[in-house]
Amino acid sequence: MQKAAIRIVLIVLLLILIVRALGQTLPEPHLVSAGLPKYPALARQARIEGEVRVEFTLNSSGEPVSVSAVSGHPMLKGAAEENVKTWKFELPKDLYRTEWKYDTIFNFKFSTDNQPYENPKLSVTIDSYHYVEVITNPPSNNFAHDCPRPSETQPPSSVTERDFVELSRSGCYGTCPSYKVKVAGNGDVSWRGGAFVDAVGERHSTIGSESATALLEKFNSPAFWALCGGYDASVTDSSTMQIEVRIGGRSKTVCNYANSAPQFEKSLEDAVDAAANTHGWRHGDARTEPLSNILQDAYMPKLGVTPLMKADAEADLSAIKEILISADDVDATDGSGWTALMYAAASGHSEPVELLLAAKANPNHKSLNGDTPLMASAISRLFDQNLAHAGAALNAKNSFGTTALMILAAAGEADEVRDALKAGADATLKDSMGRAALDYLHLANCGKSPVPGYSAFTTGEKCDELDEDDVREVAALLKRASGSVRH
Repeated sequence: MQKAAIRIVLIVLLLILIVRALGQTLPEPHLVSAGLPKYPALARQARIEGEVRVEFTLNSSGEPVSVSAVSGHPMLKGAAEENVKTWKFELPKDLYRTEWKYDTIFNFKFSTDNQPYENPKLSVTIDSYHYVEVITNPPSNNFAHDCPRPSETQPPSSVTERDFVELSRSGCYGTCPSYKVKVAGNGDVSWRGGAFVDAVGERHSTIGSESATALLEKFNSPAFWALCGGYDASVTDSSTMQIEVRIGGRSKTVCNYANSAPQFEKSLEDAVDAAANTHGWRHGDARTEPLSNILQDAYMPKLGVTPLMKADAEADLSAIKEILISADDVDATDGSGWTALMYAAASGHSEPVELLLAAKANPNHKSLNGDTPLMASAISRLFDQNLAHAGAALNAKNSFGTTALMILAAAGEADEVRDALKAGADATLKDSMGRAALDYLHLANCGKSPVPGYSAFTTGEKCDELDEDDVREVAALLKRASGSVRH
C-alpha cells in the first residue's frame, strides 16, 4: 500500500514538472554586441533586396550556434547568417537549458538616396535581435572622389568682400555653352565667354555687395564643404561644371562631370548663374531670343522661368499635376514671352501638352517674337496633334514670317510634314524674305537653315546635310501641296 502511494506521489510530481516545462515561455536574452552587417556586393549590383529569416540557438556562453537562414533570397542569406554568428548575448540568470531556438529578420533594402559616393553607403538599424534593417544606396554609373574627412566639413567663420565664387562650364559634343563667371564679395561680376554663347570674351557687371554676400553665404555651409572634390559618370563627350570658392582664407573646388553631382551641388551652380544673370551673356536679350533655346532655358537660370515650365520641359507628369492644382496663371510667361504650354510642346512628349490644354492653356499664345506652342513643337521636330485638335492656328507666323510647317521642313521630317499638311498647313506661305517651306528644306540641306538651332554649317560644296530620302520625300510633299513643279 505504501509503495503504491509513493508511486502515485512520484507520478504527480513528474506531471507537475512536465506541465511547468511545457508552460515555460521562451527566455529573452539580451544582445550585448554585434558585428556590422554587410550588403552583399553582387546583390547590390543586381539590385536585389528583401527579407531574410534566420534561426539560431545559443550555447551556455550566449553565442549563436546552428545558425541557418530559412527563407529569403539566396544572394542575401549568407550575409545574414555571417552577421548572426558575430552576435553575443547575455543570458537570463535562471536559464537552465540552452537549446531554445530563436529567430530574427534581416531586411536588406535600397534607400531613395541616388547620390554618388566613393564607396557604397550603409545604414544599419537593429531592434533588439528581432529585426535588423540594412540599407544601402542603389548602384549607379556615377561615382565620387576626393571626398573630405569629417574634420574638413566645417565651413569658414564668415564671408568678406575679398571672397569669391567662380563657376565654369566646359563645352561638350554638341552646343553646350562654355564660359567662366566670377562673383566677388564686393559685388563685382566678371565673365569670359567661350563657345556657343552670345557674349564671347570678357564682360563685367556688378550686382551689389548685399547680393554677392547672400550668394556666398549659400556656400558657407557644412553641406557644401562636405561635398566631394569631383563627381564623374561612365559617359563620354559631356560637359564639366566646376565651382571654385574662397571664403575666409579657405578654398574648395568641386567638379561635376555629366551632371553626376548631387542635386544640392547643381542648385549651387544655378545660384551663381542666377545671381550673375548669365542668361543675358549666354543668349542675349531674352525679348529677341530664338525659340531653339527653349529647352536650354528650362535647365539653366532665366528670368521668369517657373517650376511649371521646368516640369513641362522635363515631362515630369506628377509635378505638373501637383503644380496645376494651385496654379494662378497657366499662361504666365518668362522673359521671352514663352509659356508653360510652349515648354511642354518643346519637350517632345504629348502628356504634358494634354495636361496644360486640359487646364485651359492658350494654344494660340504668341511670344514676344510671335512664336506659338505649335512652333515650339516643331522646334523639337514634331507636329503636335493635340495642339491642332485644340484649335492651334496652323498657319500662324512669327515676327520673321516663319510658320510651324517651315520649321518642320527645315528639319527634314517627312512624317511630321505630312501630318501638318493633312491638318491644313499651307505650303505656299512665305516668310518676310519671300521663302516658302520648300526653300527652308533646301537651305537646311545646304547647311544654311533659316531656323536657329538647326544646321548652321556645311561639310563641303554638296548639299547633303539632311538624309537624302527624307529630302526627296519632303520636297515631293511640299511641291504637291503647293501645286509647284519647279525643282
